[in-house]
Amino acid sequence: MTPLAFVILTALVLVVVFLVAALLRRGGNGVVARRGASVGADLGTLRDQPRVRVRSVMRAGPDRFDVTFVPDDDDVDADELPALEISVFLGTNEYGFELLHEWKRAGTPLAIVLPPGSRIVRLRSVEDLQPLTLRRADVD
Repeated sequence: MTPLAFVILTALVLVVVFLVAALLRRGGNGVVARRGASVGADLGTLRDQPRVRVRSVMRAGPDRFDVTFVPDDDDVDADELPALEISVFLGTNEYGFELLHEWKRAGTPLAIVLPPGSRIVRLRSVEDLQPLTLRRADVD
């Protein structure tokens, strides 16, 4: 083997070793759920959010409903808990209308996110991860 071939081969081996080490360092945690990247990540995020159940969905006007939520607490009767009422834009023919009624009937626990200053409400079923985003009608 000539000295030039030996130098080129050594440089090539060093580059490959460096690339493999960089790859292992970056993904060294194995398969780990990261928030926003998988179902496992969604489950981790849900643990951090307040949980509620739908108490009522009542018409407040054309394409507008008042949705009342109660905290998800199995030890207390839902009628005794303080309620959160949110007015949302929603039509009776929209998917969210049926989903809210289904969650109410089933008593499904939901994770709720109310971003500060935002006009949206994000809900996600804790049981089957079904998401729903609603536009608030009661925020200026």
